[in-house]
Amino acid sequence: MTTLQFDLGRNTDSAAWRAITVFSSYRLFLAVMLFIVFYLRLPPEFLGETNPQLYTIISQFYVLTAVVLLLFTSKHWGLFESQVKIQLVLDIIVISLLVHASGGLKTGLGSLLLVVVVAGGVFIPGRIAVFIAAIATLAILFEAGYSQISGDGVTKYSHAGLLGATFFATALLAQSLSRKMQTSQQLAEQRAQDVTKLALLNERIISHMQTGVLVIDIEGNVTQSNQSARTLLNLIDTEDIYPLNHFVPQLAEQIWAWKQRQSASFIPFQTKADLPEVLARATELDNGEVLIYLDNTSATAQQVQQLKLASLGRLTASIAHEVRNPLGAISHAGEILAETYPGDPAISKLTDIILRHSGKVNGIIETILQMSRRKTVEPTVVVLAPWLAKFINEFCEIKHIPVGKVELHVTAALAQAYIDTEQLHQVISNLMENAWHFALKNGSSLPVQVTLATEGSEILLEVSDNGEGLSEHVQQHLFEPFYSQRTGGTGLGLYLARVLCQANGARLNYMADRTDRCCFRISLPLEWQESVQ
Repeated sequence: MTTLQFDLGRNTDSAAWRAITVFSSYRLFLAVMLFIVFYLRLPPEFLGETNPQLYTIISQFYVLTAVVLLLFTSKHWGLFESQVKIQLVLDIIVISLLVHASGGLKTGLGSLLLVVVVAGGVFIPGRIAVFIAAIATLAILFEAGYSQISGDGVTKYSHAGLLGATFFATALLAQSLSRKMQTSQQLAEQRAQDVTKLALLNERIISHMQTGVLVIDIEGNVTQSNQSARTLLNLIDTEDIYPLNHFVPQLAEQIWAWKQRQSASFIPFQTKADLPEVLARATELDNGEVLIYLDNTSATAQQVQQLKLASLGRLTASIAHEVRNPLGAISHAGEILAETYPGDPAISKLTDIILRHSGKVNGIIETILQMSRRKTVEPTVVVLAPWLAKFINEFCEIKHIPVGKVELHVTAALAQAYIDTEQLHQVISNLMENAWHFALKNGSSLPVQVTLATEGSEILLEVSDNGEGLSEHVQQHLFEPFYSQRTGGTGLGLYLARVLCQANGARLNYMADRTDRCCFRISLPLEWQESVQ
């Protein structure tokens, strides 16, 4: 079985140095007290009674030596083993001389050597500790022998022998107790290190979790949060402790409702339009605090949208057969009617209504069919900057847009996206058409601007124009199907664009906080992207 002792061969054992420093402090206190009691003639009066001059010299030397040794031990100077040996031997010599100057063993000062022997048993392992006890015993025997030779007529060998036996017994007992104490101390330190490592591991795991974690005290203040929670709730620049209802009132209201045991307390929400949708879960801790888990619903939304696309594939097959055939017959009948009565204004007006609305219904069917042509997402890695440059050139050529009317700004030249390029093409086309349509009304010299950048843990792709912007009422229904401000629009373009973005793990939002440009932003998470700026 391994015996635990201080590492005497090293001068870096902080626990051992702390212990010897405490003992050095005791030595200084003892030396000062022995000097003061003698100098002020306080009881007991036997101090220095036999040889006052020797006592004065030795006591002053002891005080100065104690100060120097305390400095050495506090600064960890020298080797620990050498320090212990020198100090203990010096203590035995000095105390023996003080005993001699005070009248010998009858004064009882020899018992002060017990502390030195105990220190030897604690600090020094094995036979060296017994050697310290032997030196102390020899010192006592020499004092007894000197007293006998000096002719005081009293034999003190029995007293010296009993004290020497006490020294040996004390040294052995101190060693045994020291081993047990050091074993307990090392075990406690090991447990403390394990707890510290476990706490650091938990902190690292929590900090790297994709799930956001918040701890809220009974007063509603956020006391702890991981990086994911701060990102999801846009709390990057907050203080260490802050009130939740001030920074995220939506979540604070849901937590209050949850505490009131209301049904459906937690529903998905967004702190900002360009941030992902978050769903909270809560549990109450024993100390009254509330632990909140925040889940990014993008992955769930992506799966839901893929299921929607698959369902639409089956639905549109029926629509194409059941609606387009009758619609084609109605449109053809209208054309024949217009050709039959070419000069009748009333007939021309009615046939124009028939043909115009038939075309609109056909456009709606075409858009729905586009949503179902790809049942599953087939993502590939694409470098966005050159892809966007090529797309803009093709778009301008098809739409007959003059050179320079669409500008591309790139700050992340090597940003790569893992996305279905055909669906991305469909989304960007829809946004560019809307931007060009509304920008033309404003007559700006630079109607459309496309921006590629990175921010935090996301790649941002923005399409903006200098149009009039959108009212708050329009923003509330912006991504709803069959809602459109464009004359002749189907109202499915933005809805389809958002559905395709969600199916690819991205987010499409209107940036309502932009005052200078009407801007739509596509946010691609960096977990799936690589960006080198």
